[in-house]
Amino acid sequence: MTSTAVNPFLEGNFAPIREEVVADNLTVIGELPPDLSGMFVRNGPNPQFPPLGNYHWFDGDGMLHGVRIKDGKASYRNRYVRTRGFLKEREAGKAIWTGLMEPPQMDNPEGPFKNAANTALIWHAGQFLALWEGGGPHAIRLPQLETVGPHTFNGKLTSAFTAHPKIDPVTGEMLFFGYSLGPDPHIDYSIATPGGELSRTVRIELPVGSMHHDFAITENYRFSWTCP
Repeated sequence: MTSTAVNPFLEGNFAPIREEVVADNLTVIGELPPDLSGMFVRNGPNPQFPPLGNYHWFDGDGMLHGVRIKDGKASYRNRYVRTRGFLKEREAGKAIWTGLMEPPQMDNPEGPFKNAANTALIWHAGQFLALWEGGGPHAIRLPQLETVGPHTFNGKLTSAFTAHPKIDPVTGEMLFFGYSLGPDPHIDYSIATPGGELSRTVRIELPVGSMHHDFAITENYRFSWTCP
């Protein structure tokens, strides 16, 4: 059933923005340095359809908002991350997955949950990736913000991919992990080379399943934050 209850994350400043636009030659107050060139992109949840059941802020489809600065001018564009789940729901014309506030849809023929690619972004080895901790990353083409597709490290990635990987400032390697709650709870810690190749994965078995959201790295140790 589609929820009609008032939800603070579906109205006001959090209301979905479903239009994808391009705005060139934005008004600049003052002057942009002519040598300043680059693009700022942010990611966040933005459901394309009214949700099924109770909506959680983390459920919405990923939408990228980008401001590009070049030759003293600024432009803006926004684009949905076109994940498999996003395309399935667009084809159906409605939401077909529930979210975190509802029980998993174990009987959903499309799978119990959707990779929303809505949490964070990272640039590594010439790849710009949209991230969501329950599934794999999606490659994004810049500056168009077009979705290239799932990024699997040439088929070697077999785990989920944290939304908060870390780049080793000394080696240039990218360190990340993916967790599984069950039936055999574990964490897979992985390393990608500076060139973007998946070089190593170590599985750590866990006595019980838990959600691991973020971690930190030091020269000799790695620390993980968990949600019991």
